[in-house]
Amino acid sequence: MKNGLLALLAFVLLPVATQAELPTWATYTATFSSTWSATTHPQDYPSNAHYSGLIGGVHDASVSFWAVGDLATTGMKQMAEWGSKTVLQEEVEAAIIAGASSAVISGGGLGTSPGSVSVTFDVSPDHPLATIVSMVAPSPDWFIGVTGLDLRNGDEWVDQIVVTLYPYDAGTDSGTTYKSGDVATNPAVPISSITGAPFTPGVPLGTLTFELQAASAVSVPAARLALSAAPNPFNPATELHYILPANVGSVHLAVYDVNGRLVRTLAPSRRAGAQSVRWDGVTDRGVRAASGVYFVRLLADGEVVVQKVALVQ
Repeated sequence: MKNGLLALLAFVLLPVATQAELPTWATYTATFSSTWSATTHPQDYPSNAHYSGLIGGVHDASVSFWAVGDLATTGMKQMAEWGSKTVLQEEVEAAIIAGASSAVISGGGLGTSPGSVSVTFDVSPDHPLATIVSMVAPSPDWFIGVTGLDLRNGDEWVDQIVVTLYPYDAGTDSGTTYKSGDVATNPAVPISSITGAPFTPGVPLGTLTFELQAASAVSVPAARLALSAAPNPFNPATELHYILPANVGSVHLAVYDVNGRLVRTLAPSRRAGAQSVRWDGVTDRGVRAASGVYFVRLLADGEVVVQKVALVQ
């Protein structure tokens, strides 16, 4: 995937804090404020205007989850057409396993517009870019968002960035009105900006404001999750030790190869506190995994940690 085309994003940099060097990590809150209404966009304005949940990731410049001029990924297609976050989240998780991303960004949607919704996430100098999208609903395949937004200004974390949001077409459905039926675009065409009807030309749908909440020179922020493996390297088995915060609703623990393919799904406990699960080096098909490097991913309520392990024969 190509690097995000940041030149296409209109944003305003406000004053930044003075810092001697870029701290190891920072916490941001992103607030999506929608101004989309029958007043701002009167043509064919839907009576049930809303947005799907916010979804995206924190990443580096080696990966882009969408860009104008690129074909939409499966995750972007499903987000833009159905408001589904599942596959796009999996694409971010695959980037986490590959080392190009450090976290999924997942937040709520807007049941009505105008309105606002916020999501908080951590960034680091290794992964200082943010991508966030949301489906404009109802619509054939239209969405708003930012791609690869750099939260740094030189050696400083930016205090605030305000991105003005205009609609995009994912290029996967050929409908022309908000409530058009499902008419697949085959073959799909690249993602593009929507500059005309039914949206009022030149009038934005809202803003996405990124505000610095905290920054620290310590190595990592206070962990919501923890995951380790011992022995590592291992043969024939390793114990995966993990810590869960309280009130976790869902937990997924799995092993992937270096290409991001699922090797083994494990069965973790959902109890808060320290837990452990044994991986015996066997795949879901019941055969012994080959020697090499694998990545264990722990996902709990949208938070992800990854541990690299090495199986030696």
